[in-house]
Amino acid sequence: MKNGERSRTGNRPKGARSVKTGGKGPGMDRTTEPIWPLLKRLAHYIKPHVGLFAATVCAAAGAAFLELLPAFIIRAVIDKCILGEEGHLIWMWAAGLIAVSLVQGGVDFLRLYLTALVGQKIVFRIRNDLFSHLNRLSFSFFDRARTGDLMSRVTSDTDVLSMFFGRAGIIVLTNALFLLGIMVVLFSWNWLLGLIYAALLPVMIMTIRVYALRVRPAMGRVRKTLGQLGSILQGTLAGIMVVKVFGGEKYEEERFDHSSSRNLSAGVEAVKIQSLWMPFMNVLIGFGTGLIIWVGGYGVIRGSVSLGTLIAFTTYIGMILRPVRQTGMMMNVVMRSLAASERIFEVMDTNPEISDSPDAVPLPPIEGKVMFNGVCFSYDGEHQVLKDISLEALPGEMVAVVGPSGAGKSTLVHLIPRFYDVDSGSVTIDGHNVMKVTLDSLRAHVGIALQSVFLFDTSVRENIAYGSPGVSDREIERVARTAQIHDFVCSLPMGYGTPVGERGIRLSGGQRQRIALARVLLQDPRVLILDEPTSSVDAATERKMRDAFENAREGRTTFVIAHRFRTVRHADRIIVMKDGVVAETGLPDDGKTAHEMLMEVGGLYSTLYSLQFTNGREP
Repeated sequence: MKNGERSRTGNRPKGARSVKTGGKGPGMDRTTEPIWPLLKRLAHYIKPHVGLFAATVCAAAGAAFLELLPAFIIRAVIDKCILGEEGHLIWMWAAGLIAVSLVQGGVDFLRLYLTALVGQKIVFRIRNDLFSHLNRLSFSFFDRARTGDLMSRVTSDTDVLSMFFGRAGIIVLTNALFLLGIMVVLFSWNWLLGLIYAALLPVMIMTIRVYALRVRPAMGRVRKTLGQLGSILQGTLAGIMVVKVFGGEKYEEERFDHSSSRNLSAGVEAVKIQSLWMPFMNVLIGFGTGLIIWVGGYGVIRGSVSLGTLIAFTTYIGMILRPVRQTGMMMNVVMRSLAASERIFEVMDTNPEISDSPDAVPLPPIEGKVMFNGVCFSYDGEHQVLKDISLEALPGEMVAVVGPSGAGKSTLVHLIPRFYDVDSGSVTIDGHNVMKVTLDSLRAHVGIALQSVFLFDTSVRENIAYGSPGVSDREIERVARTAQIHDFVCSLPMGYGTPVGERGIRLSGGQRQRIALARVLLQDPRVLILDEPTSSVDAATERKMRDAFENAREGRTTFVIAHRFRTVRHADRIIVMKDGVVAETGLPDDGKTAHEMLMEVGGLYSTLYSLQFTNGREP
């Protein structure tokens, strides 16, 4: 691999497939995985709670055992008390039946409580692991993924797993133990009648298997279409202003209706499969009950089978319907859980494309010399966005990066903090290849104020202090003054404690931009990147921000991406980009600024400048 070449698989195991979805989100074309590997991965989350889980299994075994006792008691009452000579002891058997019911109620409570407790603890860990993994994934993943679908995986899919761990799994286990217990008891009473019951079990098991194989992909389609529905809903609500401005309500309704119809079709298909389950089992159990009454009835007539045994047999066969029906319902939950876990593990199996190399070391204190050496980059591995870029920025310099839209300006500066990795060439800071230092130490030295500002739905203070926990109010106010936002914040009803609203909706674009700048300055980075810093401010605010930039960039290497040329006329170095290459480079010389030197050349920079200004004034 060439020096600086990006690994397309990150730390992905050999043979694993890189998730490339063409904008459809992560792994939407992934095939269904076998059941046992999924169950094994889910079981891994039980290990930290093995003691609690063991207690739950013991409670389940106790519940299954206690459920077998009433038929035992009924058999004894009929044979020994009603038809036998121990009628005076019938009260004792009745009391025993009541006692069994009371104990069974307590054990059932313990079983359900422990099951729910284990389920909540496991799902808590799964949800946190998934969220933590999402935070570690690279920008390229989120370029492809859909926010609504990811939200569905973190919330809805993990919630389905809470039903699996918190109820379905242990209920299926309890019912399996109960059915096995019935078989043991029946064979001990009468082998012929036990054989009839045993003959029903393979049919039941085969039916459950066929049902599971059909219902699981159906549930997977339901989960998938539900995630797509959530993605459309999230996008529409987030862009509701655009929807209303352009009269897109009808279009969004049709789009939502189309996605909702797909979810409806998937749901109806799943319901159809589920609806065939219980009628078939009713017929099967009815057939088994008829056989036992037929064979057992002849046995009672001939005296080879007691009446109590026959009634207990039919009681057990009747009792089979409840666990079978319940198991069928729980199989729905299990299959939904497997479909949900597949979507969750799909994300967790996605390796970050940007990660620390095995020999990465912390970036030491730096002066801020940034160099691009023959850098090439593409987002998809095919179409190059940057082509053989070589440039340098000296410590303390203000480097302006200008050019037409789509020239690769933002992509260029995003390579410095390793939002993406180069295909070839290298980016270095003070001679340290950014791919050979740890991400945390690199990004601690590189601050960036993005063009699209995002503020959290918290106070002004919390937004400025984000990324700098424990910072003092004095420091917050200092950077706010530097960003020319302090006076405005003080005019708010709650000052720095004023909530900014979702995505900063209560503030203007310029106010959001300056709060974002203050947030970056609080980190005191040695390399500062300002992506369109004055794109959302008026002329008066722009003048204030230019003064703020002069103070903020002191002692820092500063990259400024700007369409407004008035912002960059005093830059120490001007990089002019076009179609992914450096078209021109402006450097001060002979007492002239970089801007003046480029204007004299009369090239692309001069043309863009002339288009933006008319008679020396910005239109």
